[in-house]
Amino acid sequence: MTKLLVVLTFLFSVTSWSKPCKIEIYAKNYLLSDNIAKLSKSIIKKSTCAHSTNSEFMRFLITTNGSVSSSQISRIFKALSGKSVTITPKRITVHKLENYLTERLSFSKNWYIRELKSLNPKGVITLNNNENITVECPNCNYPGNKSIRIIIQNPVKNKNSYFMLNGKLQIKTMALVPRGIIQVDNQPLSKLMFKKKEVFVDNPANIFTNENALTFYKVNKPLNGKALVLSDLTPVSLVRAGTPTKIYLQTGSISLKSMATPLRSGKYGDTIQLRSTSNNKIIIGKVIDYNKVAIEL
Repeated sequence: MTKLLVVLTFLFSVTSWSKPCKIEIYAKNYLLSDNIAKLSKSIIKKSTCAHSTNSEFMRFLITTNGSVSSSQISRIFKALSGKSVTITPKRITVHKLENYLTERLSFSKNWYIRELKSLNPKGVITLNNNENITVECPNCNYPGNKSIRIIIQNPVKNKNSYFMLNGKLQIKTMALVPRGIIQVDNQPLSKLMFKKKEVFVDNPANIFTNENALTFYKVNKPLNGKALVLSDLTPVSLVRAGTPTKIYLQTGSISLKSMATPLRSGKYGDTIQLRSTSNNKIIIGKVIDYNKVAIEL
């Protein structure tokens, strides 16, 4: 009799263990956070699964993007975790809200919605099957700080609910980023101090990208990890008043080199006057390098 009870208990345990547990979640989910504990409470409506399974499922769910059938989610989750879970409803939509808004609001492929902030404590905007989401952002036709209104429409109840978000509309571009801390030491910069990296900015015109011209500048404040912008730099004097410098004249197939004395100091790109050392005439040229000026005719 005792053996029979043990066998029955074992069979009952195996049957209970092998039976899939159930998780019911919202049909449409727009993520503001990746906090698993917070998202589990907000997205899961009902569950017969263990807490650890709920958390594991949520970690899996937030890696998905778009609309997919719940049966497909169940199959993939079982393949990854070895756990059988029945998911409802039949179709589920998951988006990171930043990515969703970027697709809806951006006017260029390099424009992105970033750094979203909301008073919503749930970390997610959830909708039922019969609800729809619309977005309002009147000034999202140019980069900068934005106020975005999310409208949740429920046509069955003839009711709308609203969420206000603050964020940034930024442009992705290539920039020069310091490899380490660069101190203010009055020394010219070099290529070796920087690496090229994609960054998000409000105005790419403010980014300094000419790595070949770095040696003509010094920093006016310590730099560490942020994209190099024009306001970070102070031009270095490449030619000095009264100090003879090399001058170059290139016109067609003719190339001439000589010496002249600058009448004032000049930085990279400056147009200055010089006095020729050969005939004492005043000539005009553009500073192109250390002690080098290109003569303009």
